[in-house]
Amino acid sequence: MSKLPHLTLRGWGFVSVAVVFFVVMQVLQHREFGFVALLLLALPLIGLASVSLYRLPLTVERRFQPELAPAGSPVTVRLTLRNEGVRAAPGASWSDSAEAPLKPSEPAELPLLRGFRSSRSDAPLAHTLSYERNATHRGHHAIGPLVLLLVDPFGMAYRRASVGATDVLTVTPSIVPLPRGALRLASGSGAAQQSRQLGSGGEHDVISRKYQTGDSMRRVNWSATARFGELMVRQDDQQNDQHAVVILDSSRQSYRSVSDRFDSGRSDSGREGDSWSPEFEWAVSMAASIGVHLLEEGFHVRVVDSAHPEGRQFEPDSAGNFADLPGEHALLLHAAQADLVDAVDVDFRHSVTRDDSSAGDAPPLFAVVGRLGATSTQTLAVAARLASSAVAVIVVPGGRGVPGDPDWAVALRDVLEDSGWVAQIVSSDDAPSSVWGASSGERLTL
Repeated sequence: MSKLPHLTLRGWGFVSVAVVFFVVMQVLQHREFGFVALLLLALPLIGLASVSLYRLPLTVERRFQPELAPAGSPVTVRLTLRNEGVRAAPGASWSDSAEAPLKPSEPAELPLLRGFRSSRSDAPLAHTLSYERNATHRGHHAIGPLVLLLVDPFGMAYRRASVGATDVLTVTPSIVPLPRGALRLASGSGAAQQSRQLGSGGEHDVISRKYQTGDSMRRVNWSATARFGELMVRQDDQQNDQHAVVILDSSRQSYRSVSDRFDSGRSDSGREGDSWSPEFEWAVSMAASIGVHLLEEGFHVRVVDSAHPEGRQFEPDSAGNFADLPGEHALLLHAAQADLVDAVDVDFRHSVTRDDSSAGDAPPLFAVVGRLGATSTQTLAVAARLASSAVAVIVVPGGRGVPGDPDWAVALRDVLEDSGWVAQIVSSDDAPSSVWGASSGERLTL
């Protein structure tokens, strides 16, 4: 969308001098000063007309590398411009606009874009521009349109014009690889309880069966394969928790240090500013890291948050599914959309369903939560009864400068542990990889 033209400082200078010459003409009664004034006034008017009448027959294609950018990583933006008009594009500078909280790119000079003539070539010549921006905030961000600053040849007037459409840059939460074998899954009850280490099971004390189409290659028992001369898989994996549930507390009331993501409260598009909390961003990153880790281990993962108690299912890439997106890819896209919601007294008892059970064995349950309310705390505590193992990460604000954990976090941990959870209080300053795997006992532990 084009904006109205404006005079530059030089243009206003010419107008001012022209006014002075008109005044001098009236005082001295010399018509010669009037001709000079008209000449001085004509140049800014010609400049305004030239930048106003010029149409921009330009097309813009925008590409991001990578297409999915983890938060905090650099993104290369490539713009392909084509001039479909007969005339060459005028001198201009360009910048790529962006919706808050991202910032527009730094202005740069537009290269010469020659006009297109079908007698010379079959298609307009493509010109590539590129720049880098930092993907500082998780979410979907509108990038574009391209903004051109058109200036007339005399430097008297300028006009800002928007070219092309907007494209969406998807910034996923930053995930960290979690060490394999750091967690133990406890199944069964009483004396029959077994401890199984995630990602590092034994090869010699398991029952094997023949390989079937759709079995994960991670379950191949190589010693049994060598012994029987055909591909064998671990039968005990049939009893393992093939399904897992990850709960993300996304209630706005659970994270006290919530601020407006945009300074002005609105983006350039007029949309209300999104809420942002460093503790919630840490929680999203931790939940996504756990989900990706479980998918890599062959689990079917269901992610539940405060806004969607029914959750969404993600299949491991080794499950032989034919989904449009791989499981890890789809999970990261889902996590990129996570936002704080006004949800009070969330009932987490429905987080684990019968569909999550595999071969009669309940799934492991993971929860990343903030300051839960009383009702949400009690329902989350009850949810552990439906899981083979349950672990909770309680996120507290970082950089508090006060030793010890907050009283509310200690009370929440005590309630969860009394109900069978293994809970740990962590600061948003801690790295998720350091939280994962602090072993204690034989249950599922962090």
